[in-house]
Amino acid sequence: MKTWKIRGSIVLVLFVAVSVYLSVRKVDGAGVAQTPELKNITLIIWGIFGLIIFIGYLIWLAVLKHRADRK
Repeated sequence: MKTWKIRGSIVLVLFVAVSVYLSVRKVDGAGVAQTPELKNITLIIWGIFGLIIFIGYLIWLAVLKHRADRK
């Protein structure tokens, strides 16, 4: 369980760091200038990806708790 919390914290810090990077960059990898609308779309897509990862972590937490209850 302790390892799960450490890994979750690392993933959270990386997610926030990438979110900040996506918010402050002026040009994306294709060379397109980032307007506020494009930044919002990018952050929404990144948020959906983060939500999928978060749901996976919750499922894994439920599995870990179920295993701990069996012991």
